[in-house]
Amino acid sequence: MSNAATDKTPAILQARNEFLSNGNVEQGAIAEAIERSWRRCLANGIDTNSPSSLEVVTAQELALKREQNQQLLKLAQPEMETLNEQIAHTRNVVILTDDEGVILHSLGGHHFLNEAQRIALSAGASWHEDHRGTNAIGTVLIEQSALTVQGAEHFMSYHHSLSCSAVPIFGAENQLIATLDVSNDSNMSQQHTLALVKMSAQMIENRLFLASHQGEIALHFHARPEFIGTLWEGVAIFTDGGQLVATNRSGQFQLSLNTSKAASQQGINFNNLFDIPFASLLRQIGATDKLIVPLRLNNGARIYVQVELLQKKQQISTTPAAVVKRTSAANLDLLDSGDAKISRAVQQIKQVLSRDIPILIQGETGVGKELFARAIHEASAQHKGPWIAVNCAALPEGLIEAELFGYEEGAFTGARRKGSPGKIEQANGGTLFLDEIGDMPLSLQARLLRVLQERTVTPLGSTKTIPVNFSLISATNLKLKEKVEAGEFRSDLYYRLNGLSVALPPLRERSDLQALIDVILHIEQAGTVEITPEVLEIFQAHSWPGNIRQLHNVLRTAIALADGATISTLHLTQDFIDEMSLTKPSLSSNAASSSLDLDDLTSQAIKQAMQAEAGNVSAVARQLGISRNTLYRKLKAMGIA
Repeated sequence: MSNAATDKTPAILQARNEFLSNGNVEQGAIAEAIERSWRRCLANGIDTNSPSSLEVVTAQELALKREQNQQLLKLAQPEMETLNEQIAHTRNVVILTDDEGVILHSLGGHHFLNEAQRIALSAGASWHEDHRGTNAIGTVLIEQSALTVQGAEHFMSYHHSLSCSAVPIFGAENQLIATLDVSNDSNMSQQHTLALVKMSAQMIENRLFLASHQGEIALHFHARPEFIGTLWEGVAIFTDGGQLVATNRSGQFQLSLNTSKAASQQGINFNNLFDIPFASLLRQIGATDKLIVPLRLNNGARIYVQVELLQKKQQISTTPAAVVKRTSAANLDLLDSGDAKISRAVQQIKQVLSRDIPILIQGETGVGKELFARAIHEASAQHKGPWIAVNCAALPEGLIEAELFGYEEGAFTGARRKGSPGKIEQANGGTLFLDEIGDMPLSLQARLLRVLQERTVTPLGSTKTIPVNFSLISATNLKLKEKVEAGEFRSDLYYRLNGLSVALPPLRERSDLQALIDVILHIEQAGTVEITPEVLEIFQAHSWPGNIRQLHNVLRTAIALADGATISTLHLTQDFIDEMSLTKPSLSSNAASSSLDLDDLTSQAIKQAMQAEAGNVSAVARQLGISRNTLYRKLKAMGIA
């Protein structure tokens, strides 16, 4: 159990017992939002000692809710997967609910839960406060602000084994539509979990905003130019006449607009906001898209603006290709960052581009196989065609056939009314990427081989064949040759896939770590951010079991926590620090002492924040993502308060 959890639990239990005995809580003993929730639970007659019914909706009701939230699910899933990767080696479940607290989708380490808890944290279960008492999801829906509920802070004792951090998600019209939550074992609470959930929720909100509004011109803006393109940027969409169509929540705050109602933005013109006419800005940028220029608001504040010309109303989209381009930096030359093995792989790939030679990419999980596949597509003659990626390991065996080959109306129970084209048909004219190909069921390998040989596909339930033409890239973290020898993978399909085999080395064997860090900073549009020598030394010593994916997640989180400042050991998450402690890298005494002592890190972070915020406790608490009561206790322990 962490030190923070050990110190906090007895105080919460004492406050809880006092509340249940006489209805009072000592001021500062628990967060104000928790106390308000406890009082609601008491008024609603919720039993503290036994769980209420599971409150799981029927399969039909869940299907309807998912249909009603189809866009939310589509746009949230990539961020949920990224969040899950950041905490994959801890005992966590990532959860998305609708506006009533019903779980729409969950993923992660359900293994640490008992059977009843697994059901309770699976799709269809309700976590409304009326059903579950005080809990992060249900209480956030009422409070409409981010919240962590740990152990005994849950009103029902049945949930005391959980620690949950949830954030509300607001739709394009500023309406509360969902929550994003991470639930874990209360003994494994993580220092930065709520900050990570906030980041992911913000990305989901930004995607929903961009997918929901149309216009001719978009302004991306922030008071600091390096934050343009990040999840903290403001985005405002205008007509070509300068009429404001919509602004995301960050933009509303920066422009001092009313955030309670999106409708209040109607009738606002560019000239009402900025000190130059809209036409002058357009003349200044000419036809140069994505140019960053300084502007002044009418109140005199300076901001930086990037103008994006939307030639078509749907050019701001959330198609898979657009989403991947945000962080992929899919460029072969950019990926060639100095390691000899990588350079050899890039040169081999360039030699077979556009020659209809299938490429098989092999390597450990997280080495960047999909990134390389995407770069190959972008460099090929098919780069203007579709990019269709299929994770063969992620699809249930009963659905992978329908996903790949498509199906006709009535092909099976639950099929869409008009049928659906498969991924192979969708890839026509572009690239089909089969990730984790080694996990494809043996029964489907013959059908895939036939498609590759005949270049036609027959949907399930149909007799017609559809001609297809696409480039094929496959990837696996398994040794396919050994699976062939064991009879677990067809040899004829193996040789059909293996036109060119490219092996990507694990990060621990690469010689270009600094260059990779620079590439990731470029991808995250944080190229000006500096990293201390102590952090670089830690990175050099680490074995990186999660490879580049882990490095990217660590840096992405550190960038967010540093908030534009130099990345130091203060900005490395506790789970990463714990992993370093377990691997016991060979570090200098300075790096080791400054990176692995959590108490010291916490004290340093608080002192640094207090200095930056001139002693404003509320501002410091917001910056650190903790309550004022928690901060007061830590300040007292440090002898400051």
